[in-house]
Amino acid sequence: MPATTSLKLPDALKSTIAKVAALEGKTAHALMVDTLQVAMEDALARHQFYADGEAAYQETLRTNAVFGGAEVKAYVTARVHGGKPVRPQAQPLDAARPLPPGT
Repeated sequence: MPATTSLKLPDALKSTIAKVAALEGKTAHALMVDTLQVAMEDALARHQFYADGEAAYQETLRTNAVFGGAEVKAYVTARVHGGKPVRPQAQPLDAARPLPPGT
């Protein structure tokens, strides 16, 4: 059974919700539920994105291997155009020395 929650909305927001709900052929309640659902899905996806980025960063630190941007771009572009390019090779990461431009 759904839980009941009470929200205190500013008058302007309540008016906007009513207007948008009418435009979309929904009740204000349905619009708010749908909007909250989408917002929560977006928030979870954003947090997963951050977690995946952190995991990738930690993997890079663990393996000390990176790929040059130019090589990856050339590889992906060739694949998109139906080519069968050789996969780029990982390079050791030396945090004290940036990679040369174009890599």
